[in-house]
Amino acid sequence: MAATTEAEPTFRRAVLLMTATSFLVPAAGVITAPILARALSADGRGELAAALAPAALALAVATLGLPDAVTFYLAKHPSFTRPALLWASLVTLGLSGLCMLGLVVALPFLSAGDPDLANLMVLAMAVTIPALIIGVFRGAAVGRQMWRTVAVERLINTSSRILAFGVLWLLGELTVFAAVLVSVVTPLISGLVYLRLLARPPADETESPLENGTIRPLLSFGSRVWLGSIASMLLSRSSQVLMVPLSSTADLGLYTVAMTISDMPLVVAMAVQGALFGVNSRTADSRQVTTTARLTLLAGIVGCTVLGGTLPFWIVPLFGAEFGAATVPTLMLMFSALLCIPGLMAATGLGAWGRPGLRSAGLAITLVVNVAVFVLLVPTLGVIGACWTSIASNVVLTTYMVLTASWVMKVPPADFVRLRGSDVSRGWQEAKRLVQRLCRRRPRTENPPEDRNK
Repeated sequence: MAATTEAEPTFRRAVLLMTATSFLVPAAGVITAPILARALSADGRGELAAALAPAALALAVATLGLPDAVTFYLAKHPSFTRPALLWASLVTLGLSGLCMLGLVVALPFLSAGDPDLANLMVLAMAVTIPALIIGVFRGAAVGRQMWRTVAVERLINTSSRILAFGVLWLLGELTVFAAVLVSVVTPLISGLVYLRLLARPPADETESPLENGTIRPLLSFGSRVWLGSIASMLLSRSSQVLMVPLSSTADLGLYTVAMTISDMPLVVAMAVQGALFGVNSRTADSRQVTTTARLTLLAGIVGCTVLGGTLPFWIVPLFGAEFGAATVPTLMLMFSALLCIPGLMAATGLGAWGRPGLRSAGLAITLVVNVAVFVLLVPTLGVIGACWTSIASNVVLTTYMVLTASWVMKVPPADFVRLRGSDVSRGWQEAKRLVQRLCRRRPRTENPPEDRNK
């Protein structure tokens, strides 16, 4: 119980910083999308997307789950920071080389014989390799509870991207080549904040020795995470790939708008998920996982109620009259998002408790169900069928994750999903605390190191 109490300030600060900065990426997209559209035209935007696609795929594939593995082990063994970073970076570098080799082999097909596009793809992939190393360092910073540093990295990355695109556009120099450079270089600049991880970590008397060396546990944990990451990536992309062959581009357009709106509660949930993994990897506190699941679900219900209740009044003015038909799909996907939240938190608990393989198995099962139901329903029901697919998939995901996590953590499954009066009271108190912090600037009497155990 003492450990839980001591971890509360760290977790609260982590959730606040991660949630606040999680909105930077969509905000940057809203700002930069019109700039790119005006500067590059439709063909240029397509060329930019094609040039960055292999690099984006490498970011998901070449890490082998090592950032999460570094987070998990450094949360418990911070003194191993430098050897963990060394081995994880070397493995990532080797996998990046394989991705580059694969790109070179597939380049004639991916570029459709366009030499300029091929050169842009190679450039993006080459500059992305250091970004993969930065991902490892980011995982280490999360494990070391350096939440402010992670938030600063996100802020620098987003602001520098917006500034670079804006300045280049005003100067008339925003070409596809320049856009590719900005997209892949800004993460490298922001990643410099993690160089402090190379300093000797502070001593921790409570730290236990790391058995079996460094590289073996990292690869074991990372490979089990990686399988789930691939399944998760396929889950997020399958609907976009299959919708047009099974239905129509119009249904895909409606579904895309519905996802854009309904994903807003999940942005918050994913931010909380990242903070929970970093903190709970150190504390292994089942109560923290279940309470976070319920509070995040409560916040999602409030957010979806506000969004859903006002949706008919702003969806047409904001997106256009033809997207009025996206109202019902959006409401369905909001319900689906609420179903997903307890599963996300339970899955995070599985990872934090050292069972990422169980999490990956759940994502693989969900992927199979998702594709099967999608193929069955979408040809006849169109976008509504896709929404029912999302609901069915999240029912499977949350059921599996909650039942499995309750077994691993020895807690009742209802603790993840059944809201209590104390949850409402605590949620209200946390909201009041946040408002007070935003409205009142308190003088800081000390600035404790980020690595100090709370």
